[in-house]
Amino acid sequence: MRTAVADGGRRVSVHLADQDRQALIVALSHQPGPAATDAVLPELTALGAVACGTDTADDGRRLWAILPL
Repeated sequence: MRTAVADGGRRVSVHLADQDRQALIVALSHQPGPAATDAVLPELTALGAVACGTDTADDGRRLWAILPL
């Protein structure tokens, strides 16, 4: 969330899903263009993320992580 809020958009959306004892967490900043930094990815890995990443689409920047439950 800290990274999505730091993008400076007017709102942040959070989406959650679970499957096979794993949780997918997606934060969407609604801010177009590439992220200023991917420094949060090593932090997510240190928290136990199985996978994580960022991408950009027309609706804004997404940060996602898959965590074991």
